[in-house]
Amino acid sequence: MARRKRKTTVTAQIPSTVELTKLKSGNSLRIEVRRGEQLLGTLSMGRGSVEWWPRGNKTNILRKRWRAFADMLDEHMK
Repeated sequence: MARRKRKTTVTAQIPSTVELTKLKSGNSLRIEVRRGEQLLGTLSMGRGSVEWWPRGNKTNILRKRWRAFADMLDEHMK
């Protein structure tokens, strides 16, 4: 019997409006990425940076300023 492929699920917790550019607003956009029921990680986007929190890891996060994040994506696309 063929194995059933697991779905990757992305859930965003969004209030009606998210203003990320206001100084000291404390707002951020959090996106949970799951494969089936398993949490792969959480992507957090704020005014100054983007953070990737891998599942089960509260200390070794990937944090990039927006310019560095864009450069990283550009480099990956080459």
